[in-house]
Amino acid sequence: MEPVSHLTHHLAYEVAQAMVVAAVLACLAFAGLGGRFADLYVWLRGPAPVSDQVSVLSIGDEALYLWDPADPAPEITPRALLAELVRFLDAAGARVIVLDILLDLPAAGDDVLAAAAASHGAVIGAERFGVTEPRSGREFAAGITPDLAAVMGSGFANLHEEERSLFSGALLARKAPLVRRLARAQLAGPYPANLVGGEQTDGEVRPALALLAAWLQAGSHRTAEIDGLVGRLQEGCGGTGCDLGADDLGLPALPTDLAEPLAINFRGRERSDPIPTVRAAEALRVMGQDALMRSLGVEAPVEIPAALAEPLRDRVVVVCRVDTAAADRFVTPYSFPMMLREDMAGGRIQAQLIDTLLSGRHLRPLGAWAPWSLAVVLVVGIAWTRRRLRADVHSVLWVGACVALVAAGAVLFAATDGVVLELGVPLAAALLALVGLRLQGWAKEG
Repeated sequence: MEPVSHLTHHLAYEVAQAMVVAAVLACLAFAGLGGRFADLYVWLRGPAPVSDQVSVLSIGDEALYLWDPADPAPEITPRALLAELVRFLDAAGARVIVLDILLDLPAAGDDVLAAAAASHGAVIGAERFGVTEPRSGREFAAGITPDLAAVMGSGFANLHEEERSLFSGALLARKAPLVRRLARAQLAGPYPANLVGGEQTDGEVRPALALLAAWLQAGSHRTAEIDGLVGRLQEGCGGTGCDLGADDLGLPALPTDLAEPLAINFRGRERSDPIPTVRAAEALRVMGQDALMRSLGVEAPVEIPAALAEPLRDRVVVVCRVDTAAADRFVTPYSFPMMLREDMAGGRIQAQLIDTLLSGRHLRPLGAWAPWSLAVVLVVGIAWTRRRLRADVHSVLWVGACVALVAAGAVLFAATDGVVLELGVPLAAALLALVGLRLQGWAKEG
């Protein structure tokens, strides 16, 4: 075969260089869109094993219509409905009940919900903090209303709200803080009467909803013991970090400090994760006869069908809204790569986070040594093979090696359920080396 005098006319060479350019552009787009390899690995892995200690009770459109056809999309979840669901879960044998619903404002039915929560003994509600003084970073949370605070615990439900998706601006759920120093108030009524008997704290260390739920479940604790946990957190996490670890709280050890936001090792997409879901509409049908008898003044034991009780017994059950009017939805790695769609209800994310805390299946990034070592190996390999292989073969080989490296990272993540190999540095180094060698070849030819 006659030697090729002009590389630009060599078809195989042109195809190989197009592959290099495409790989470079793909990496630039991945980085520009805020891509992370942990997101890619979660997206590729699919459903992951769970601890069988967490379930979800979902309040959907059907349940809200059954409760009140005249107002099937209430902005504030009816407290009497929540009370009925707490009674149902208590009868089903749920160990911890998590109401992932804001309860900061007094509402009709608070007394009924408080009675149901007190009867169960391990019910917690959600609060949410916001940065009210941006310069100081001061965070304030409206605690749950005083009537409920007397019988329920509470934890903040924030899912690292500082991060938003690039195009839609929707909240991205990648991490969740586990403890936070907050200013809190539990008040009822307008000023100034609300200050009489109201509870206000400043700089109190509070647990996240998920951490509190996991602690209650792991130690079979009750609501009355939550003040002890808060006291331990106040003492151990009073500085910049935490002297306490998750293992000190009876939970599996964390890969990061308790004071740092924890990366969520998602267990599956909203409609396919292995965490069981019971619909609130089913619960209301079961409780209908009992509620009718109670309205007539007749108290009788509640009987829960075995098929409904089995996925709830001795578990943490997260009660959340998933109806079309619910605003508590987030973008997760399952929306990869564009991160446009709010694809998961906040309550299901909380359930997956609680499961991770109980099982210890955390994301575990490899140290900085791994990507930098890979980068050195790739660059040395590319330089060493440059003179031993034809230019087009060399390009195809190493672009293929980069793709194989991404596949290997995904396999490692799935096999270990959480070990993350960040490949940004090695892939950038390899592609820059390939482009540099190509430019050098073109310069010599020119």
